[in-house]
Amino acid sequence: MSPRALLLATAVLSLTACPKALPPQPPAVNPEAQRLTAEVKELSAQSQALLETQNRLIWDLWTEGKPVDIAATYRGKEALFSVENVRKIDRLRQLTSDAREVRALTALQSHVAGEYLARELAEANDAIANLEASLTFTVDGREVRYRELERLLANEKSAVRRKALYTAAVPAIERLSQSLRRREERTVELVKELGYASYEAFGAELRQADLSRLSVLAEEILQATQEPYRTVMERLSQRELNMPFANITRADIPRLFRAREVEDAFPKQESMLRVHASLQGLGIDLTEMPNILIDARDVPRKNPRPLTLPIEVPGDVRLSEKPASGVLHQGRLMHEVGHALHYGFTREQRFELARLGNPTVGEVYAALMEDLLEDPVWLEEHAGVSGDQRAQYLAASSAHKLFLIRRAAGRLLYQLELHRREGADAKELYKAIMERTDAIPMKPEDEARYQVDQEDFFQSADNFRAWFLAGQLQGQLKARFGPAWWRSPEAGAFLKQLWSHGNALSAREVAQAIGEHGIEPDVLLLRLGTTLQVPIKLDAKPSEEPTPPTQEDSKSEPH
Repeated sequence: MSPRALLLATAVLSLTACPKALPPQPPAVNPEAQRLTAEVKELSAQSQALLETQNRLIWDLWTEGKPVDIAATYRGKEALFSVENVRKIDRLRQLTSDAREVRALTALQSHVAGEYLARELAEANDAIANLEASLTFTVDGREVRYRELERLLANEKSAVRRKALYTAAVPAIERLSQSLRRREERTVELVKELGYASYEAFGAELRQADLSRLSVLAEEILQATQEPYRTVMERLSQRELNMPFANITRADIPRLFRAREVEDAFPKQESMLRVHASLQGLGIDLTEMPNILIDARDVPRKNPRPLTLPIEVPGDVRLSEKPASGVLHQGRLMHEVGHALHYGFTREQRFELARLGNPTVGEVYAALMEDLLEDPVWLEEHAGVSGDQRAQYLAASSAHKLFLIRRAAGRLLYQLELHRREGADAKELYKAIMERTDAIPMKPEDEARYQVDQEDFFQSADNFRAWFLAGQLQGQLKARFGPAWWRSPEAGAFLKQLWSHGNALSAREVAQAIGEHGIEPDVLLLRLGTTLQVPIKLDAKPSEEPTPPTQEDSKSEPH
């Protein structure tokens, strides 16, 4: 054999001797995961359809005053929101490794669990709502509706009469508290039936927050703002009530924060016009967005409070407004516009990530738009408010924001301690924490509110984080696009990109997307301190979520 033939034979032999490369194997299919995926997909579709139906009914109630029967929409769907389905979704979540899928399943699970609780507590909730609507109390021989208390306190000039109103409401509050206490006890039982380790465990998942870390931040906020808060409240109480802060009671709080300086700058017929003018510079024209329906009719049975309802995101978003005068109404309208923009510009197709999930991110965008009413440039440009009038209004509104931040911190600490200390005296706990929070001594008529001042599943955690992140977002917009950022189409494009994610991003991820490390209070506290002319600074820079949660963290409950 020639050398050439020998080489050829050797090559052929070596080729045939080498094993052929095996084709890539498809990933192993988990039959359980495959079955659960199909079942959970159907649960999600049914939940979406039901939610859309209910929101349409709420829209009719809100805009037309039509009587609705939400309870009837659940008939025949009793099996949809069940303990079994909550555990089914959780099991699929345990079998899932994709982070986006885990987030969608977590949102769906929280929704189904929440609906289960709502159904099981429906009788108690209806009884509480009916009782609150019917409660009255008597002052100087005059019968007063309990729901009118805050408005009456804000409008009452006499401190003596304010105290009389506030104290006279105590028997009504005690009646309401009995029903609230029974509902809370049943709620704790139901949460454990769902498989969650505790009330706090369910609340942490519902809020998508590390509540322990958030409680540390709340404590630091209270400590850092204690003296600035006292200084600000002293000024405000002297100016608004002509009395020292040491002498005011909680009955005086609604009167203290009235925005009387600028009421005439916000006439009824201009509320929606001001919205359109504010968005024009961002390159946003709501009249050219067919997916956002605006009902600004002034009809008798319409609910006066603005409301955004995401019927189907992003295809059918509705905003209701009954024109009214005043800065409070304008602020509420801007808040709801923020929600409408978030839903209307969402490009997320997944129902669980577009519509469900923790509301903190949506509240950030709502707070951003509402905060325009605390911007000195916007106030002069869109409301003609300037000079001393503007300075006095901003001092009052910033003091109110500081009060609300501290109140949210106090409520969060109160709720956490209440559910962590088994057998704790709720009234004593409320007194200890809220007396320090408000810096106002607790009277018996204040302590009586320990039950009505509680929240469902740590709701303050949402507003607490949303206010801080909205402050950071506003700071980024000003740094990137100028102090009057609402005049910049580039700022509009920046916001549209954020809105496009729907609820697929967590609050921490939104912070990172705008160039921040995490959710920090510093920007908002600096703004408030500057406006109020008091230094406010934290000793450290606590971040609510400094690092992303692990897969295991997001799948820890329930079992």
